[in-house]
This record gives sequence, structure tokens and C-alpha cells, in this order.
Amino acid sequence: MKNWKSLYTVKGPKSMMEMTAEELKEAMKETDTVILSFGAIENHGVHLPLGADYFQANTLIRCVHEALLEMGHKTVPGFAVPFGTQTNQFERQGEHLFGNAYLNEKTFIEMTEDLILALHETGFEKFVLCLNHSENHSALNVVAKDLANRFGIKSIVADWVPPHNDFWPTVLKNAEHQGHGGEDETACVMACAPALVHLEQAKPYYAPEDEKPVKMGGLYYYGGSVGVFMPVERYADNSPGYIGDPADATAEEGVVCFRAYAKWIAQAADKYLF
Repeated sequence: MKNWKSLYTVKGPKSMMEMTAEELKEAMKETDTVILSFGAIENHGVHLPLGADYFQANTLIRCVHEALLEMGHKTVPGFAVPFGTQTNQFERQGEHLFGNAYLNEKTFIEMTEDLILALHETGFEKFVLCLNHSENHSALNVVAKDLANRFGIKSIVADWVPPHNDFWPTVLKNAEHQGHGGEDETACVMACAPALVHLEQAKPYYAPEDEKPVKMGGLYYYGGSVGVFMPVERYADNSPGYIGDPADATAEEGVVCFRAYAKWIAQAADKYLF
């Protein structure tokens, strides 16, 4: 390490991780709501870092905080949890799982419940639980329901992916579906951690045409109704570990996406928590 001064920079409103205990106490005089987001450490192809979901989560909690503030709701931007559950292997298999550092569902549920209960002891009553790794969705729902039933803790699990299926074609260069590591996700990482993106290595890849269409038969976190938790060979053949055309991404697109995701999450929180 030669340049210690550039190792870490606070960007945007301070998160809970960046506050002192006294700063947190002051913030909590005006709110009992905290925002958390759950990412993952996983392979994102040749162009994105293994911690892509974590970097995006750190940015999303601040964007949601700002969106809620514009609506008149004060919150604490909590923290991003870097650990998530294993990918469903739908888009990624074999060498494309290299580097994944994941928790099994039971461990993830127990970890998340412990974190929320600890924050509840600190005084938080309401929780905005955001997704930055879609495979965490089912486990987070279990956590939220269990804590509501047992302790009366109020929370929402905000999966912003399905509501934006019709949004992405209006702001991205590619109208085709952009999956894991595609243009939209690459744009978001470029907006928050540009030095870690390597567009020169990204080539377009799209899954083969669906030969057996089923009504709402897509992955549930894209607005479908089917949980697929096994390798699906026809999608993995020749796959680079991502879906879409990431080379078309720009940081400006990422900013637009973050703001749209945050606005939707804020609307959901306003509806159910405030």
C-alpha cells in the first residue's frame, strides 16, 4: 500500500457503517427505519468484479434513503451485506461458478434474522430489505415473515427487478432481455465502481430461443412463476457466465437505473411502512 489516502472515500450520505455511535443516536432521534441490502460474492463473467452485487448494494441503500427523504421520510442508510445464497445455476454453470463464496439458505436466514434482531435491540422498528442478488429473495421472505410473526417487526422485501422489465428497454441500448451481468447491471457497477469494470473483454451473449414456452414460466424474480433451482443445460451451452450485451453499458445509464430502482422501493416503503 503506497497511497493510503485513496483507500476509502465516503460518497453520498453516510451509511451506518460510516457513522459513529453518537452520530447514529442523533439520526435515530428522528427515525426508527433502517435500509439494508443483500448482495453476494459471485462470478460475474470477465468484465465485472466478484463483489459486483455488494458494490451496487452499497449505492442502492443511499439512493433509497435519498428517495424516501424526498417523500418526507427520514431513514438510516444501514449497510450492505456482502454474503448471499448460491446462484440457481440457471445462467451459470461449471467454470462460471468459480469464485462464488456463498451461504446455504438456512445459514443465510439465521444470519439475517440475527442481524435484524440486533438492530431491533438498538431501536429500529422498521426495515427496508433490498435485493442486490435475486437468489436471496426466497430466504429474505422467510426472514421477514418469521420476524413479523414472532416479534412484530415491520419490514418489506423489495424486489425491484420485475417492476423494471418494461423500464430497461426505454433507457438501455438493447431492447433484448439483459440478465445477470448484462448492460443494466454493468452500467450500475460502472456508476459506483468504474475502475473495476473491464468492458474490453465483454462480448454479447443471449440464451437460445425458448422452445417450450409456458405462461409466466420464466424465473420468478423476473416476474415469472417458476422456481428453477437446477442446471439447465441449453442455457449454459457456450454461455460466458452472463446474459446480454454489457459492452454497451455506460455509467450514466447506471445512475438512471439506480434512481428508478430507489424510487420504486421508496414508493413501496411509503405504502407499507409509513
